[in-house]
Amino acid sequence: MVDIGTLGGNSSYALMINDSGEVAGWSYLADNVTTHAFTWTSSGGMVDLGTLGGCCSQGQAINSAGEVVGDAVSADGLQSPFFWSPSGGIVSLGVFTGDSRNYGFGVNDHNQVTGQVYFGAVVQAFLWSPTTPLIPLGHLPGGLHSVGTAINNHGSIVGTASLPDGAFTGMIWNRHISMQNVGRFSGGAYTAAEGINDSNQVVGWGFTNSIETTSSAFYWSQSVGRHRLSTFGGDQTFAWGINQQGNIAGHSNLSGDAAVHATLWNTYTSTPTDLGTFPGGVNSYARGLNNLGQVVGYADVP
Repeated sequence: MVDIGTLGGNSSYALMINDSGEVAGWSYLADNVTTHAFTWTSSGGMVDLGTLGGCCSQGQAINSAGEVVGDAVSADGLQSPFFWSPSGGIVSLGVFTGDSRNYGFGVNDHNQVTGQVYFGAVVQAFLWSPTTPLIPLGHLPGGLHSVGTAINNHGSIVGTASLPDGAFTGMIWNRHISMQNVGRFSGGAYTAAEGINDSNQVVGWGFTNSIETTSSAFYWSQSVGRHRLSTFGGDQTFAWGINQQGNIAGHSNLSGDAAVHATLWNTYTSTPTDLGTFPGGVNSYARGLNNLGQVVGYADVP
């Protein structure tokens, strides 16, 4: 486990890594209030990606070309999804008034982006590219809201969407099947699909009780359906990313312990591997992985 540093603040969060070892995430600046998106490489260190003219930005995902998506605040205080490239810098995906919770969460190697934007009081998953205006993806039958969290190189998008009873369930969308419900855990009101590879293998997590104190990570595919991932014996487990080999990254708490450790599953049926913590630290969280098996996330330090 390697500490990649911060942009001057006390905390930083690495969320995604590509096959070249480029990392995207966000960090606090020296005031420990302002946040900026970053990229990081072992040779160049951490690079501040700036903002859209306002105070803050956060990087969420990176593709094979080193292009980053996330969210940023403009000079007028509005938050929007952004797309950043080494040649073009940071670009807003549009101006959205009202609710400020507008994010870019996923990007593929064709520069297609997904995330969430608010249209009034309704949040919608979207598809955007540099050559195509932002397109809202709609919702499940009887539902109202949707969020896109990741997109693969075939344009399939996963995320979460509301049901008629107001609960949220995992979903997958593409142009052929529109939006499909991948299921939610009984007893919980929120389940989300968080990662997808080019084989349409999906991972995510969901609450398993109504008071949101227990959660389970899952794998889903059309042939298998939804399958719970194995745990360390604790009652909270999350899966965030899956690579082309089917390796899965996430985190899980330990049996009888509140400590959370970064977790790697070699396959959806395998027992989890504990990735440990920094020396003297207690908790660690894995968020993204590449096809070389390199994992990124964040962990506390003493």
